[in-house]
Amino acid sequence: AAMQLPLNGNYVQSERFRAQADASLPLRKRLWQCVVKEKIRRQGALLRELHGDDFGLAKLSAAVNSGDPENLEGRAAVIYWKNLFCTSFLRDRESADNNLLLNYGYAILRAMAARACCAAGLHPTLGIHHHNRYDSCCLADDLMEPFRCVIDRKVAELNPENAAVGELTRPLRAELLRALLESRETRAGEEWRISDLLRSSAQQLAESFLSGEMKLNYR
Repeated sequence: AAMQLPLNGNYVQSERFRAQADASLPLRKRLWQCVVKEKIRRQGALLRELHGDDFGLAKLSAAVNSGDPENLEGRAAVIYWKNLFCTSFLRDRESADNNLLLNYGYAILRAMAARACCAAGLHPTLGIHHHNRYDSCCLADDLMEPFRCVIDRKVAELNPENAAVGELTRPLRAELLRALLESRETRAGEEWRISDLLRSSAQQLAESFLSGEMKLNYR
C-alpha cells in the first residue's frame, strides 16, 4: 500500500504541517464537535427525506458538546442504521449486503477527502479526532464524516431492502462513483459539488490550525 503525497502541492505547506501538528486539544475538540453536529444533522435529514421522520437526530445534533464526550455520534449511529433501510441492518464491513456497497462508496469518498487535505497543504495522517496508529488517513477520515450520507442515500436507492449482494458489479460501482461526482448541495445560495465542499472544509481546517480559532463552517 502506498500514498502519493504532493509535497509541493501548497506554497506554504511547511507552515501548515507545523500548525496542524501543533493544534491545541481545545481547538481540535471544537472542530470535532462541528464535524459530529453536521454529520448527525445530515443523517437526520436523510431519514426525514426517506421516511418522513428524523427519529430524534436533529435534537441529538444540537446537543453535541466540544469533543463529543457523551459520544452522541455513536448513539446517533445506532438510531440511524436501525432506521435507514427497510429491514434489519447491522453495520458489519464483512457482510455481503449493503455493507459491500457502503464500503466501496466510502473508499472513494475517503480518497477524495485525502486529496482535499493535500490540496489545502495539510497532512492526511494527522487527524483532529481519529488517531488509530495504523491509520494513514486520520484527517481524511475526520473530513469525510458529514458527507457519508451521499453514499448512504445512493445505497438506499439501489438496494432499499438490503438484499444480499453477491458481487460488486461494474454498474453498481459506477452508480456509487456517479453519486459522488454528480451530487450537488446548496450552500449560501450556490450549488456545490461534493469535491468542492471537501476542499472548502479542508481549507477551513487549515485556517483553523493557522489562526488557532474555529473556522470550520458547513452552512
